[in-house]
Amino acid sequence: MNSGPATGRGVNGYVLAGTAAGAVLAAVIAAVLLSPDQGFPVSDPSAAARVVADRFTASELSRSGDYRSWGRLIGVATLVVEFAVLGFFAFWRGRRMKLLLEKLGRRPLIGALLAGAGISVALALVELPLDLAAWQLGRDYGLVSQDLGPRLLDWLLSTLISMLPAALGALLAVALWRWLRGKFWIAASILVAVWAIVTTWLWPVVVAPVFNDFNPLPAGPTRSEVLRLADRAGVKVGDVYVVDASRRSSTVNAYVNGIGSSKRVVIYDNAIRDLGPDEFSALVAHELGHVEAKDLRRGLTFALLVIPLGVLFVQLASGALLKRNGDDASGPALVPVLALWVTIAVFVLQVPGNALSRQVEAKADRFSIGLTGDPQGLVDLQVRLAKANLSDVDPPALWQFLFGTHPSTFDRIAIAEGAKVRGSDED
Repeated sequence: MNSGPATGRGVNGYVLAGTAAGAVLAAVIAAVLLSPDQGFPVSDPSAAARVVADRFTASELSRSGDYRSWGRLIGVATLVVEFAVLGFFAFWRGRRMKLLLEKLGRRPLIGALLAGAGISVALALVELPLDLAAWQLGRDYGLVSQDLGPRLLDWLLSTLISMLPAALGALLAVALWRWLRGKFWIAASILVAVWAIVTTWLWPVVVAPVFNDFNPLPAGPTRSEVLRLADRAGVKVGDVYVVDASRRSSTVNAYVNGIGSSKRVVIYDNAIRDLGPDEFSALVAHELGHVEAKDLRRGLTFALLVIPLGVLFVQLASGALLKRNGDDASGPALVPVLALWVTIAVFVLQVPGNALSRQVEAKADRFSIGLTGDPQGLVDLQVRLAKANLSDVDPPALWQFLFGTHPSTFDRIAIAEGAKVRGSDED
């Protein structure tokens, strides 16, 4: 079996560990360098604690805590299942697996395409019970309004959409591995970076409309408020859309996505219907903060800085595992091995990425306060969002560290309360 230099022949554990550590260090440094200037960040945890005590009943906190605890359990179970399935495909080389890989290897590139599609579908199938458990949990707690049939249709569409890039990615990976050998990571890094940019650009206009209807925000008081805040902020928001989120859920949210011609602010129809004027202004001002700071580009820059060492680690780790298995590195056996190490790398490197995201979101909260001049509006918004979305007001520290993309509700209220303190000091 020819593993070739690209598989990491001769790579020892120290080199692999050093590459892994270098990738993590690069992610941490990138997160620090890209972290936005928070100005004079002031937060008031004591005031936030009073707000939580005054605005949330014990029953509400208990109910949201129970919902999020079950949600975290389902999330962890999904991760465990994903790693277990990928680990099985990557490590197990029983007779049936060897026969399958041998059969696929007769036409390596087509075999790689089939392997990528097969792994994607297998993951979707084994995770379906957990996906339905999360759906049922949302139904039980009144957050999800979507019936089972439409939910299964969404799952099927998502599976088909995910299968296509998985198959194409597997085909390209095997082709590049066979062609470039030790330089695989260079070409793969370029392709992953291009993929990140293209998907950020196309997702809002190609994929998202498959699942929801997006319509331009019609003329009226709501649109006028969005444009007034945008004009005051001095930012070009691109298009402003309302999405029919109420088809599936009662949650309240808004977001910015897309770059260039696809840049847009998207507001849930639930938010337009349920939020008061000050809460809505705080929400829109927060999203305008992302536009003003070009935070989507910041996220892409983080990815571009992290990708090269991450891909190099994946190459070396994959080569070591292929050698351990005795696999033909030029064939479809590469696909499950790459899939496992890519998933591990993404899981680890997203931790500093999430830390950066929390800093970005905190800055957008402060921008919102500065734009509206109304810290109380942000407090009211966070209380409303937490109740509408059954958010865990103060989630476990480890969970927040690993998976939190936003500051907790408690921390965001503390930011707004701190702005009140600073405002009174300046007066």
